Amino acid sequence: MLVGHGELPKDIPREILGEYFELMARRRTAIEDARFKRLEEEISSWSRTPENDPYFYGLMEIGNELKRIGKFANVWIAFNEFCKPTLLEALKEACKSDVDVIVVSTVMLTRGGHHSEDEIPSTIEEARLSCEKPIIYVWPIDPRDTALFLLGQIEKALDGRRIV
Repeated sequence: MLVGHGELPKDIPREILGEYFELMARRRTAIEDARFKRLEEEISSWSRTPENDPYFYGLMEIGNELKRIGKFANVWIAFNEFCKPTLLEALKEACKSDVDVIVVSTVMLTRGGHHSEDEIPSTIEEARLSCEKPIIYVWPIDPRDTALFLLGQIEKALDGRRIV
């Protein structure tokens, strides 16, 4: 399972976003909280296209490539915010599948992020309550591995040029 942050679609009306972020930023009454949840559902269910949400499609592309080169039977995609499926939704689907173990990884590689350090582990713990399969979270990512990956990208960009 590959988890990404998620982005807002570029074509969602500004009035929806304005109300959503206004409600997010303050303590809400029960009525306001219900409205906030409806807005959150509307945003996460918004129709995605490569034009209005390149992040969504970029994560899908990484997931497809991971499935291909890793020779996995399944690679589920999940999002922390603004998109569907949520991590919990994807974990519930994976738990119902015929896989033996569920491995969760994220494209958020740097320590210190709320999603990767707090939200993803707590969602995994919630899923474990009703899932009979082991769930492994690949975190934290070794900083050396990230640096080696970035170095490879830098070397490709330099294409043999020497930088002094």
